[in-house]
Amino acid sequence: MSCNNSTPSIPTTTDSSQQKVVGEKSGMTVDNLTDPIAHAVKDSIYNGTHVEKYNNGVIYMRGEVEGGLRSGQWLTFYSDGKPWSQGTYKAGLRQGYGVSWFEGGEKSSEGYYKDDKPVGKWKYWDEKGNMVEKDFGGQ
Repeated sequence: MSCNNSTPSIPTTTDSSQQKVVGEKSGMTVDNLTDPIAHAVKDSIYNGTHVEKYNNGVIYMRGEVEGGLRSGQWLTFYSDGKPWSQGTYKAGLRQGYGVSWFEGGEKSSEGYYKDDKPVGKWKYWDEKGNMVEKDFGGQ
């Protein structure tokens, strides 16, 4: 199995009466549109709250977008609503402290990002609670 960071294209429909874009496959909903096509392109005029939901209606991901790029705190959740990860973005890049949890609620990793790359010492836990550290260097 390989790890692929690319984001699949999500077909969308626009409900102009409520100014929302809804992804037909993912159930993604984006409110407060100034640009009728939700995307993550630098210098976009899209600003607002981005929310994606599972088919069961539970929020999968939420955060703010400024100029078409992630900004501020972003949260992801498991399909039962329990927290999955939390991190901060600036101009679309991960910055500062990030943390993630297993579905059972135990912490799985924590550390810091700079310009979308892990820096410094990170802690990783397995599902039994065993912890290892990895030093990515930099600050």
